[in-house]
Amino acid sequence: MVFSNTKKWVMRIECMNLSKKNEIIHYAMPVRGMLYDALSYVDQVSQIKKLRRENKELEGSAEFLSGLKKTDHLYPVITIIFYYGEEKWDGKIDLHGLLGIDRKEYSLLKTYVPNYRINLIEPKRLENLKCFQTDLQIIFGMLKYRKSKTELQNYMNSNKEYFSNIDEDSYNAAKVLLGSESSLKAEKQESGGIDMCKALDDLYQDGVNEGREQGIRALMQDYLDEGYDREKILEKLQKIFSLSREKAELYYMKFHQPQE
Repeated sequence: MVFSNTKKWVMRIECMNLSKKNEIIHYAMPVRGMLYDALSYVDQVSQIKKLRRENKELEGSAEFLSGLKKTDHLYPVITIIFYYGEEKWDGKIDLHGLLGIDRKEYSLLKTYVPNYRINLIEPKRLENLKCFQTDLQIIFGMLKYRKSKTELQNYMNSNKEYFSNIDEDSYNAAKVLLGSESSLKAEKQESGGIDMCKALDDLYQDGVNEGREQGIRALMQDYLDEGYDREKILEKLQKIFSLSREKAELYYMKFHQPQE
């Protein structure tokens, strides 16, 4: 995920472990991060070369060779690695560490081999969110509480002023970081900002409904195991979950799997 900035720098956010399938530490991350940064610079060079050649602005053999003018500059690229694993990160955080360049036999190389350090953030272990600027503070807060929809809801309520008029870049980042690109729907304000409050309320309610359905399924299974008949189970569902008869029957049909 890449964000351009009017202050002429580029931020890339590398989101690790957004799904349970990938909650592992990437031990080659310094190389991976370095590659992403290099590709971003290559892309910038290509864009400048294309523009300069289309406008016929290159002069002299050096400029024709590189495709850049002597006065051209690239935008700095910042790659931030978000790690969500339960275990504390124990991988290397720079290229020298990955190369083991501190070993005695490599001591001479340390002077000549450029180092690359990753910007690693473990949201789960952030203690003081207020030390960050507003946008980062809010994004890190969402990351910290993303696995608990109740805590995320409470966090949103305590920062309602911000979430009711969030800028589009931060909104897009939030969707990706919460793993809710398709389900998180927000309303655009006349001011141009985006109101995420209702979207996060809906996300929270989805979690409540999901938990409710899991409870109904588990209770039904218990009663079936105990030999309760259909009518008795429907009565229990109506009473315990305050369901109408029609709704209880729908849940019964949804979760009851007759034995062959």
